[in-house]
Amino acid sequence: MMEIGKYIALFIFFIVLPCWAVYYGRSGMKSLEGYVFGGRMLGPVTSAFTAATAATSAGLFVGGAGMAYKYGWGGATWQLGAALGVFISWFLIAPKIREVSHKIQAITTPELFVKRYGSKHFYPIVAFWIVLFSIPMLVVQLRSVALTLESYLGIPYLWALIIFSVVLVVFSSLGGRKAIAYLDVVQGMIMITAVTAAIIVGWRAVGGISGLDTLLAQKNYSLTTFFGEMPRSLWFNLAFVYMFGLFSSPHIIPAFYGMKDGKTARLAFPMGVVISLYWTFAAVLIGLIPRALGIAVETSDKAFAVFLAQVAPGFVGLLMIFCLLAAVFTTLDALLMAAGSSIVHDVLCRIKGVSLTERQELRFARIATAVIGIIAFILSEIQIPLITIVNAFGFGAFVIVIGVPMILALFWDKASREAAFFCTIAGPILYILWHYFLVDITGLGELPGTLIVVLTVSIILSLLKPANQQSYFRQYQETYFQKIKA
Repeated sequence: MMEIGKYIALFIFFIVLPCWAVYYGRSGMKSLEGYVFGGRMLGPVTSAFTAATAATSAGLFVGGAGMAYKYGWGGATWQLGAALGVFISWFLIAPKIREVSHKIQAITTPELFVKRYGSKHFYPIVAFWIVLFSIPMLVVQLRSVALTLESYLGIPYLWALIIFSVVLVVFSSLGGRKAIAYLDVVQGMIMITAVTAAIIVGWRAVGGISGLDTLLAQKNYSLTTFFGEMPRSLWFNLAFVYMFGLFSSPHIIPAFYGMKDGKTARLAFPMGVVISLYWTFAAVLIGLIPRALGIAVETSDKAFAVFLAQVAPGFVGLLMIFCLLAAVFTTLDALLMAAGSSIVHDVLCRIKGVSLTERQELRFARIATAVIGIIAFILSEIQIPLITIVNAFGFGAFVIVIGVPMILALFWDKASREAAFFCTIAGPILYILWHYFLVDITGLGELPGTLIVVLTVSIILSLLKPANQQSYFRQYQETYFQKIKA
C-alpha cells in the first residue's frame, strides 16, 4: 500500500502540479519579458519563495548534509557565509536590482551590463559564461535526483533521469517565470513541511542539541569544533561562494527583477531570510545526525539517503524525497530559463542582428531552454565528485562574471567599462587557473583568491578612468544615479 502511495504522490508532483502551474500562469506568456519575469508583477510571497527555492537545491540538502556528515560542525559552519549572503541579498541587492532593471528596461543580466557599461560586447561574453557554468550545476542536480529515486524507489538510474528530465524540460520551456513562481510557492510549502518533520524526528533520535554534541564527541572530538578537520582553504572558499553567489547567479537574479515594486522587496525580505535559514539548518542536522549515530556511508553525499532509510520513518522519508525533488526542480527550471532566454535575447537577436517578433523570440527561447536541458541530460552519465564542490564551482564563477561588475554597477558611479571587461573576460579564466594550480600554493580557495585580484584591478581601472566622465554612462546616470543624489 505504501508503494502505491509513493507512485501516486510522484504522479501528483511530476504531472498534476506542473500542469496546474502552467495553466494558472498562462496569462504572463505573451512576451519574452512575461516569460522571464512574469510581467514584473510578482508579489512578496511569490518573490520570497521563488528566490529562496532557486537558491536551494541538491547542493544544500544532499551536498550540504554530506559536508556536515564528513566534517561535523566544521562542515556546517561555512554555511554562516550563506546566511550572511541571504541577508545581504534581500536587504541591499534585491531592491536595487529591481529598481535599476525596471528603469532601464533590462530583461537579462547581459542587457543590464550593456546599458550600464556601454558596450554590446557584453551580450555574447556574459551569455557564454552563463551557459557554460550553468551546465555543471544542471548535471549535478539531475544526477542527485536520479540517484535518490534509484535508491529510494528502485527506479533504474537511466529511467529516473529520463522521467525527471522530460518533466523539467517541458515545464521550463512552456511555463515561464509566472508558472515557476506559482509552483515555487507550492513546492516551498512542501519543503517547509518536510524539513519540520525531519528536524523533529532527528532531534528525538539524538536527544536534542546536547545529545548530538555528546554523540559526535564520542566519535571524534574534532567533529564538535568550529573548523574540525575541514581544510581552511575549502571552508573559506565555500563561505565566500555562498555569501556572494546568492545575488550573483543568473537563475536567482530574475526573482529580484520580477518584483512588482519596492514595497514588494521590503515585505519579501523577512520571509526570504527566514525560509532560507530554516532550510539550511535542517540540511545541517540531516548530515550531523547519521554521523552522531555512527551510521556508516559509502560516500558523504549519501548521508541524506541514509537519514531517510535509517532515521526517518516511512512517511517522513517520503516527505523528504519530495523536499529534495522540489529543491532541485525549482533550481533547475530557473537555471534553464535564464540560460535559454540569454542565448536568444542576448546572442541571436543582439549580436546576430536577427529581427524577431516577441512571439518568435519567445518560441526560440523555449527551444533554447529545451536544448540546454537535453545537453545536461546527456552529460548526467558522467561520474562527479562531492556535489557541494561541483555546485560551488559554478556558483563561484558567477560571482566573478556577474556579481562583481553588477555590484559595482549598482553602487558605484565610477565603475568603468574597462573594469567590467576585466571581470567578465580575465576573471573567469583566472578563476579556473586558480582552482587547478594556485589553491595549494597560496592556501586560498579559488573564489577568495580570484575575488581579491578582480576587485583590486577593477577599483584601480575605475579610478584611472571613471565611468562618470564617459558619454556612454550618461543615459544610465540620468535614469538612476542622479535620482539617488537628488
